[in-house]
Amino acid sequence: MKTNIFKPLVYVSISGLFLTSCSDFLDTEQRGVINIDDFYHTDQEVTEALYAIYDKIQSEALTTFQFKNVLSDDAYAGGGGRGDNNTGEELDEFRFGPNNSLISNMFEKYYKIIYTSNILMDRVEVDSEVKRLAVAEAKAFRAYAYFELVTLWGPVPLVTRPLESDEYAQPNATVAEIWARIEQDLQEAIPELPLKSQLPAAKKGHVSKGTAQSWLGKAYLFQEKYAEAADLFDYVIQSGEYGLYPDFAMITREESEFGIESVFEVSYAAELSTITEGTQIVAYCGPRTGYFKSGTTGISETAWGWVNPRPELYEAFVAAGDEVRRRGTVISEQDLMNEYGGSFRDADGNLPYGSEGHVRMKYGAYVAETPGVDYHTISGTNYRLLRYADVLLMAAEANNRKASPDDAKALRYINEVRARVNLPALSVTGNDLFTAIKQERRLELAFEWVRYQDLIRWGDAATVLADQGKQIPRGDGNYFELSDAGFRERHWLLPFPETEVNVNPNIVQNPGW
Repeated sequence: MKTNIFKPLVYVSISGLFLTSCSDFLDTEQRGVINIDDFYHTDQEVTEALYAIYDKIQSEALTTFQFKNVLSDDAYAGGGGRGDNNTGEELDEFRFGPNNSLISNMFEKYYKIIYTSNILMDRVEVDSEVKRLAVAEAKAFRAYAYFELVTLWGPVPLVTRPLESDEYAQPNATVAEIWARIEQDLQEAIPELPLKSQLPAAKKGHVSKGTAQSWLGKAYLFQEKYAEAADLFDYVIQSGEYGLYPDFAMITREESEFGIESVFEVSYAAELSTITEGTQIVAYCGPRTGYFKSGTTGISETAWGWVNPRPELYEAFVAAGDEVRRRGTVISEQDLMNEYGGSFRDADGNLPYGSEGHVRMKYGAYVAETPGVDYHTISGTNYRLLRYADVLLMAAEANNRKASPDDAKALRYINEVRARVNLPALSVTGNDLFTAIKQERRLELAFEWVRYQDLIRWGDAATVLADQGKQIPRGDGNYFELSDAGFRERHWLLPFPETEVNVNPNIVQNPGW
């Protein structure tokens, strides 16, 4: 017979408490907990603290994939039916408010990055190479987080150090103050960071000098500091550290991870548990189970059907004669049947809700890159937060828009991107070139989280997104008609989350919310 050894041990422990004075008990050091004052001293401890920042970058994988994709004109929210993905529907249709959980989750994610970065910078005394690099990476990540916050929410609170409990209710900063901090952090980080080629294999996913330079160039571009942006992008381009991956269809696939085109990507592991750092975009964001037959696409037939391509995106590729990028980004129901031998209808001949039969190939739910047997729930697909093609197109835009335009250089950069996908070189200049750059960015970077912020910064959102969400396909050939949907004046900035406003009396909500 088994003896329960835990019961007498617990009894002895409890009895011991009564034999110990209160003073001794209160003075006992809590086991398994490290006092913050005793941490951040060794290189190993600082490395662990740095990885805590990377963990926050990696967090909210599903929300991250949905968030800006469904705000843009790239995708429908999708799902199993009306209300299945209600928070995504609200974003997609511009019917959201401060209580939308996707908005609050992303707002919190960015501040968690800032919080962990601030602690590391505040606590670490730079007396080794490891610590010096960790502080530089923390500065770059804080700048990244504030870039996302200021471009989406505008005048957010600016927190640059760990706060005491009576300081938590921070007021709005000015947009100018936030941009100044972003610039300072990146300017300080750049000289300390190694080139991508200098990163050891074990740290290939770390921030490099080119990452920080590109983020600073992007910050300048969004502020319309075009000359400064052009100079920064030129440093990255002329460094020789990057190039275009030859096969566009594979740029978000496993074979190209940390490859020549990667300026910065978020690493995930293909394990059957979110605890082991996988993503859930396969399970949630692949074509809807019960409708989709994959044929030879290699895409999983077991998913929930969120973040479905809009037909307008497919048609944009067709209108541009962009066959290579179309096939690597989105295919139609007809393509699926004719080219891959698949189908996308149920037994009654209906499509899934929130879909017009288009299948996303970029960040597709590829069976070969998931470990599942019956249900492909988790993938290790890395998110490419910044690719070299994006740098080239931002450089083209900066050179075209600066006070003394260099359209020859802008054309060289955009045509390099076009050559990869067998498109003819452009020769237009001035505003016609700017229009071409906008189109090129849409086709090159679809589903990569840049489209929505591009539309906002260009001032195009009110036109392009005016009717978004007014018609949502039901799957049976009919549509849900939503007269209150579409981009409105208040949507130029997202609302501060209700959870933040309720606990922070010093924050002023954005106009219209």
